[in-house]
Amino acid sequence: MHILITAGGTREYLDPVRFISNASSGRMGYALVRAAIRVGHTVTLITAPTALRTPPKAKVINAETSREMFHAVKKHFAKCDCLIMAAAVSDYTPVRTSKTKLRKSTANLTIRLKPTTDILKWAGQHKGDRIVVGFALEDRAIRHRAENKLKEKRLDMIIANTPSAIGAHESTVQIKTADEHWREIAMSTKNRTAGTIIRRVEALNNRASD
Repeated sequence: MHILITAGGTREYLDPVRFISNASSGRMGYALVRAAIRVGHTVTLITAPTALRTPPKAKVINAETSREMFHAVKKHFAKCDCLIMAAAVSDYTPVRTSKTKLRKSTANLTIRLKPTTDILKWAGQHKGDRIVVGFALEDRAIRHRAENKLKEKRLDMIIANTPSAIGAHESTVQIKTADEHWREIAMSTKNRTAGTIIRRVEALNNRASD
């Protein structure tokens, strides 16, 4: 398979040096890249800035903002068999970005934000025969909210986790496909979890080919 994987946390700039972002380390996305390559798949990685070493044998595309990531996904989506959206894409971006550095003052600063494009929703609407996998970071009603996301965005698989997974080397995740029950992967390294996810993707692909 040709698997397209996104990773890391996007940045939304207020001015040339300041930005809004999140605490995503990119570890899960990079672990998925390694797991997919290890079993023979071709991987294109679209990555937001991280401190991680680029996985060997992957085609790497850098995307700093949510807009850049959306353009990269659209450009490479048609050539993939599966998209795994492991990136933590910013939900909001400034309405206006200053071309020069905002100067500090004693006055309060109000920043107006607007929603970013929902890349995962776009992929679900245009997937055709492709497999689309999403992540849901939830702190309440985890399965309920993740399953709603699975249905509303027409995904084939959803991986649900909690904020404790951010930046951690180990985490507990819950996985659901569109036609199967929930499965929990108890506290495990992200490398092992990534291997499980890739095997589930392969199973979905084999089922679609039968």
